[in-house]
Amino acid sequence: MATNIKLPGSEIIDFNLKVENQAKYFYGFKTWTPVMGALLLSGIVPTDYWHTVLDMADVTNKSASVWAEQLRHLMHGLWEVDSTGEGKIHERNRKHLRGLDGEALATTASSRFHDAYRVLRLWGEKCDDEEQYQSEVEPVRFVAWLEELCLYDDIHFFDRTWLDAFLKLHGLGSEKIILPASVVESFKKMTNIGDDDGWHRLGSEILKAQHEAISQGRDPYAIKIIFPLVSRILDDRGAINRSSEKYVSGKALPVTLEDGSLYVLKRESLRVHLGRLKSKSCAPPQ
Repeated sequence: MATNIKLPGSEIIDFNLKVENQAKYFYGFKTWTPVMGALLLSGIVPTDYWHTVLDMADVTNKSASVWAEQLRHLMHGLWEVDSTGEGKIHERNRKHLRGLDGEALATTASSRFHDAYRVLRLWGEKCDDEEQYQSEVEPVRFVAWLEELCLYDDIHFFDRTWLDAFLKLHGLGSEKIILPASVVESFKKMTNIGDDDGWHRLGSEILKAQHEAISQGRDPYAIKIIFPLVSRILDDRGAINRSSEKYVSGKALPVTLEDGSLYVLKRESLRVHLGRLKSKSCAPPQ
């Protein structure tokens, strides 16, 4: 799929300003309810409607689902049944369906609400494990908890866009440009080519390197930039086999893949791959 997106650009800058300003505002709260935290880190503005604080002393059936069920109840509360028996969200409730980036969400079926629900399931499991059911939590603790889950790959569905926005306020990755989900998706589609028009065997590492290059304002298609970044990413996880006779520093990297097989990433083949990506990104829309 072709794309005409140019990065970084005015749309990206505008996106970052909106998200960062929202993050600063909500980080100013002394505490969040778990529902507020889950919504914020899933990219949804928690208006007053979502601020209900559960008195856990009155909750008789404490379980990992208590927070997720609260969110489900609030989501259902936005819907009404009209005279024809059809369910819809009344116009007056649409103010409660707004993204941190200003996007108006069509319904509670948005993937952002699905993410928030899953975050709350995990928060409930944490409460169960610790036998402590907190109805309010310091923002920094909630953010740090979710970041830890991401670091240990305990949460795979999550869109990190919003978490990164809050981490920036701690000075972590402060120079990083936050990319809208639509832009990230475009890069994923662009990476879906290779010598055989299939997925490149190191497609995810190349994509990460391109994102890092973009966040630094550098060319995501330049071999002199991407090859060292991919090399570092592979090196960080110990995937480069330097004892192999096929290893040539700066030119050929024998990489141990997850299935145990060996793949040699050559600088020149990566240059060709990046050239095809760039050509595809510049192609006119079909």
